[in-house]
This record gives sequence, C-alpha cells and structure tokens, in this order.
Amino acid sequence: MPHQGWKRIWASRAWRSCFLFCLLGGGICAAEPVQQREGWGLGLMLGYPIGLTAKYWLGGANAIDLGVGGGPGFRIHADFDWGLAQVLEKKADLTLDLYLGVGGVVAFPSGFCGPYGDRFCGEQVFGGVRVPFGLDFRLRRAPVNFGLELAPGIWFGSYVTGLFDGFLFVRYLF
Repeated sequence: MPHQGWKRIWASRAWRSCFLFCLLGGGICAAEPVQQREGWGLGLMLGYPIGLTAKYWLGGANAIDLGVGGGPGFRIHADFDWGLAQVLEKKADLTLDLYLGVGGVVAFPSGFCGPYGDRFCGEQVFGGVRVPFGLDFRLRRAPVNFGLELAPGIWFGSYVTGLFDGFLFVRYLF
C-alpha cells in the first residue's frame, strides 16, 4: 500500500518537529523583503567544497556569489542569488536572509577529490549546474556575515552524476 510510506515518514520525530516548527514558526517570525546595501564580502567556506568565498550584494534583494576551493579537484562556482525573505522580527543586531539561486561550477582534476573518488581526479574537466539555497546571517554592528548553504545539482563530463554541496561560510564585509 503506497500510503504506508507516508505513515513511516510522519512517524519520524525529526520530520514532525520540522513540520511543527514551519507551521508554528510563521507566527513567530515576520518575513519582509530582503534589503541589503551594495557591497562585498570575502571569507571562507567550510564543508564541501572547502575554500574561499566572495559575495557581491547588488543592493536590495539580489547578489552574486563566487567560490574557489577543493572538492572535487580544484573547482570554481558562481551563482546569482535571489533574496527570498528577511526573517527576523527584531533586526536590531542581526538580519537573517533566505536565498535561492542558480549557477554553474567547473572542476579541474587535481587535489582534494572527497567522496567522488577517482572519478573526478582523472584527466577530464567537469562542469555542472547547481541550485543553492541558504541562510545568510548578517551582523549589523560588526562587518561580519555567516551562514549555511546547500546546493544540489548535476555534474557533466564523460558521464552525468549528481552533485550536492553543503558548507558553512563566514565573510568579512567591506
């Protein structure tokens, strides 16, 4: 019976907690349009990939996000991010932006291969498409930005395979 699978998923405590948080969290948090001033941030990505990150806020809701680092091989990614909502009721000291983007990634065969193993450490360059979703915290009284980004996607090369990036980041704003 197909509905048995849904019962098993709903029985999971983590799933119920997430559902209730989303349901009740709407009353706690007031979402507003994202409004960030124009400027740059430069910092570190810690996770997969690991490396350097830069972000340029275009003023308002949108930004361009760049990453250079390892995993798999030496890689570069660039995304255009749309600010979906600014989600903290009391934003005196901190803002929290939710964003969604689309971008590309190129990996060169060398260095850190991670869970992809020898498939990406051969002699072929791989390209891909990624769709990042993230939480972007920004301190108002210090020039610091930090958060979490998850980005599913697809690698293209001698074969096609899935891609999943997940990392924490911290940036100095100037």
